[in-house]
Amino acid sequence: MSRSGLLVLIAVAALLALLPGDASAQCSMCRTALEQNEEVAASFNNAILFLLAMPYAVFASGAGYVLLSRRRRARRSVAVMAPKVRAELLAADDPVTVTS
Repeated sequence: MSRSGLLVLIAVAALLALLPGDASAQCSMCRTALEQNEEVAASFNNAILFLLAMPYAVFASGAGYVLLSRRRRARRSVAVMAPKVRAELLAADDPVTVTS
């Protein structure tokens, strides 16, 4: 995506975010059911929180997988450069110096 396309996308998103929205936009049947029964309302709120958390959990899982695979790749490359050192004993963040 070009830089100007990205700026247009950000501008449109900002304008949509600033538009006023109706705070009570649910249907009348849902609103009536939630006002009358507190247990149903609590369950409904928990369901909303669950649905809100799922995209973050999926993204965190993917990011964790990428991070672990990069650390493993770094350990393997250090083990190839220094064959006498076992790769399991190397910490991924510690610098390794090879002296000949």
